[in-house]
Amino acid sequence: MKKTSGFTMIELLIALGILATVIAIVSTSISATLNAHRTSEDITSSQAKLRRITEVFSQELREAVLGGISNQPYASAANSISFSLLDGGAGYPVLPHDSGNNNSFKNAANVKIIAPVADADELELEGGQALMVNASGDAIIFDVNNTQKVGGATSVEVNVVHPGCANTIDYTANTLLFKVRTVGYEYNADSNTLYSKEGNGAQRPMAFNLGNFQIEYIYMKSDSTPIVRSTPLVDENNAPIREGVVNGDSVILKRLQLVLGTEKGNGFAERTYTSQVDLSGDQSFNIQKVITCD
Repeated sequence: MKKTSGFTMIELLIALGILATVIAIVSTSISATLNAHRTSEDITSSQAKLRRITEVFSQELREAVLGGISNQPYASAANSISFSLLDGGAGYPVLPHDSGNNNSFKNAANVKIIAPVADADELELEGGQALMVNASGDAIIFDVNNTQKVGGATSVEVNVVHPGCANTIDYTANTLLFKVRTVGYEYNADSNTLYSKEGNGAQRPMAFNLGNFQIEYIYMKSDSTPIVRSTPLVDENNAPIREGVVNGDSVILKRLQLVLGTEKGNGFAERTYTSQVDLSGDQSFNIQKVITCD
């Protein structure tokens, strides 16, 4: 009889063991490659997301009227900030009050401006917001109820009425009124959501799944030494001020630093993005503080 050759049971088990080992090694390698790819994509996506948010924030802040920050619609603090953007037109010269008395001007709920227009409606101030600033850099934001041209058809005077909000600031030569829209950003750490708001409008989510949104206020001493604060300097009425005193040194707010972070999850490390934005304005004319009417 011929002898039949073949694999024994032991040989088959050894072969299956080797095959299982090879499959395990290959599977681990593929899994590691896929995880590395997902991590890379996550990092790239997170950085792009933070960069987009920073670009929007920075662009608007660079356009803030004379570099002023305010407490409307959100209080400016470590995780929130507000400022005003020009909403068309230039600054309109403001006239002194009819009585010529400064206290009368400060207590009035209207201002007269010089605006060479055929009709007050051309200014598009009604139903919007305006910012008035004097030569000392004191500013106030108010809602405009109505506007009327005064003094006849050839007059360039327009009465701007804002009931419920007195002018408050002193009248000075070169006091100007701007048509603006107030913009604010606020971070909610409980929901990891960044919200935005314009004027008296509804709050809208701008970005989700943020692990951090922090604003740092960078003041400069006269010798250019920076002083970094988590909140702005404020006056006795809690209004943010551009110039103040820290530890006996006079300082001025020059720029803001924004620190953004993605929410940690899916085994990936939190990503952080930092950017600085210079505030607008110049030495001859900028906003020192903004008073808001609620």
